[in-house]
Amino acid sequence: MSDDHAPHENIPSDAPGNGHSGTDTDGLSETMIKQINEGTERLSRPPAALVVTGVMGSLEVGVGLLAEYIVTTSTGSEMLGSLAFAIGLVIILLAHSELFTEGFLVPVSSVVAGKMPLHRLLRFWAATFTGNIIGAAVIMELLVTAYPDMHPYLIEKALHYALMPIDPQHVVLAALGGMFLTLVTRMHQFSDEVFPMIVASTIGGFLLSATGIVHSILDTLFIFGGLFTGESGLTFTDWLTFVWWVALANLVGGLVLVSALRFVQARRVVLDQKNGSVRTRGQAPADAGR
Repeated sequence: MSDDHAPHENIPSDAPGNGHSGTDTDGLSETMIKQINEGTERLSRPPAALVVTGVMGSLEVGVGLLAEYIVTTSTGSEMLGSLAFAIGLVIILLAHSELFTEGFLVPVSSVVAGKMPLHRLLRFWAATFTGNIIGAAVIMELLVTAYPDMHPYLIEKALHYALMPIDPQHVVLAALGGMFLTLVTRMHQFSDEVFPMIVASTIGGFLLSATGIVHSILDTLFIFGGLFTGESGLTFTDWLTFVWWVALANLVGGLVLVSALRFVQARRVVLDQKNGSVRTRGQAPADAGR
């Protein structure tokens, strides 16, 4: 959850918190402008930086996966284990790392507002996804070697996901996976305070683990874990058969169920940014945030 906010040079001086009064509409407008600026900054990063940030994201998800395993086996409670898994998403937030599924709102807003070209967004997704896969392979090789008692757990999870059929139920579960993580990103946009962001990440991490949704990166970690034990009978072809449709469903869920609605909600701000319009002091777009 990379929250390295770009400079807010486009935010008007009458934004709430700058010593001027503002309405709820003003708040939604300023949040959208901030989101567009941050998206522009993230899409401007070089590919190598995006890959490294993606690698770090998967390494940190692996930490959450280990915490989930330890707590679940120690307490016998899957719900407590799911809560422990949220540690991984909190680390991602605080370390400014990135998951592929976090790129369905903020970077997209920059393209929708006409600040960055579409190919930059595609490059961002590709580089982040590549980094996530590299990081997943590294952390799971380490965990498989360090925790032999974890092998049966990883194999069970790996077989579940790798052999999952492409049917309406699982496609919807994957779409919800994209929706949940994009909702976390959206919650982050409405606060500059660390504690509310940690709460949002904790909620997202718990939902990601506890609800049975399907997530391209998290479940890749499980499949790689089972594969690296050498005892599951799985191959990289099984992973490829799984990951392409899950990543696509994650993408559709995040874009359609969260991002598109956000852009409709703040359509006037998006259009103003796209057309290069500048609001006058104290004036909010008439239909922003409705």
